[in-house]
Amino acid sequence: MVVFPSGISSEHLFGAAPFPAPNSPRIDRALPSLVLTGDQALRERLRRIAVGRGCACRAPATVAAAWQEATSGPGLVFVDVAHPLDGRRDETRLIAEVVARRPKAMLVVCGTGDDERWARELGAFVYLPGVGTSAGVALIVDEAQRIFRGQR
Repeated sequence: MVVFPSGISSEHLFGAAPFPAPNSPRIDRALPSLVLTGDQALRERLRRIAVGRGCACRAPATVAAAWQEATSGPGLVFVDVAHPLDGRRDETRLIAEVVARRPKAMLVVCGTGDDERWARELGAFVYLPGVGTSAGVALIVDEAQRIFRGQR
């Protein structure tokens, strides 16, 4: 089960209906986000959801590009270790570890059962055993937006 800091559990998350997109924020207030997955369809889906929810989202397709983006200080980061970038699981995890050390970083780890302990030790904002529904991902992005904007 996934439990957010706000007390929302995965049972609520994955059964939730889609919410309307928030008003488009000014670009300087957009939550910087990053999607790291080797699965092209998932990468595009997560990027579209984040952008649709008002994030400034980047979704690099290679480990080299991911390193460049990770150093730019993203706020919300989706890391899919089940489908790592370029098939390089260890390096994808290392990028996640570097990002997790940044102040105010919110790490969402998508993985298998073996990845949950590692994600929790990193202090992941959310651990997902798989990705779930678009409504669930939208809820995660909305919660991260509220935290980023100081509305919590």
